[in-house]
Amino acid sequence: MVEQILLLIICRISRCLSSRINMCMQMSTLMQTSQSIIFAGHSIGGTTASLAALWLLSYLQSNSPNLSVLCITFGSPLLGNETLSRAILRERWGGKFCHVVSKYDLMPRILFAPLDPIAPLIKPLLQFWHLYMTSPHLGLLAVQRNDEYEAKIFQFVSVHLGRLVEAGEEAVTGVFRPFGNYFFCSEDGAICVDNVESVIKMMYLLLATGPSYSIEDHLKYGDYVERISSQFLERKSSMEGELPESSYEAGVVLALQSSGIASQVMLSIRISGILLALFCYNIF
Repeated sequence: MVEQILLLIICRISRCLSSRINMCMQMSTLMQTSQSIIFAGHSIGGTTASLAALWLLSYLQSNSPNLSVLCITFGSPLLGNETLSRAILRERWGGKFCHVVSKYDLMPRILFAPLDPIAPLIKPLLQFWHLYMTSPHLGLLAVQRNDEYEAKIFQFVSVHLGRLVEAGEEAVTGVFRPFGNYFFCSEDGAICVDNVESVIKMMYLLLATGPSYSIEDHLKYGDYVERISSQFLERKSSMEGELPESSYEAGVVLALQSSGIASQVMLSIRISGILLALFCYNIF
């Protein structure tokens, strides 16, 4: 039942995208003014982002192949079946999708399991997530949560993931199959995986080695992104010298580093001076 609801939502999103008039106008404007387009979304919004990116990639095959496309999702449920997954591999689009999955988030894993047996347990969970994301305080008060039911959901999904891991990639022939790159993140860091079998193994191992359930993990992607970004900036700082406290100025420094400008020169010139020099020479 819940699986049918999720599929219905995805189908409605797909129909909206295929109505194309408004979307084509927006995309046309972006393609004329941009060298790259990035789609991003959290939860079901990640599914919307993936569908939009797939539409644009298909469109660009016969129109503007030089435009760069990237799709980043956070805690998105699975979208396509084996046919879609293999088509994306065939078109070499896998590298254009980055699915960020937190350590214990149930949403990216839930469609690996048959949902009819646990449909009554999942409905309050989906309601809680939706209300919390739209109105955090209301979500905590409006939806009655049951620890026992939430633990049962996690156990049910974990068992089915374990069976898929034991059976190997050949068993992933059902409705849903991963595609693209999966970026698994936690408080300790992150790892990127692109092989279907390895993705499923990581999905299972992280869930199986965690707490009995962690509903809130689906809502923590902002914290994970901030932590990983800070770790990256600290690592760059230790390698290249001190970075400015301003995130804007730090971004300028990193951009200049990637362009090949010597670190000694960069460290001896103030950011404001660099920006002034670039402006005077019409580099922007």
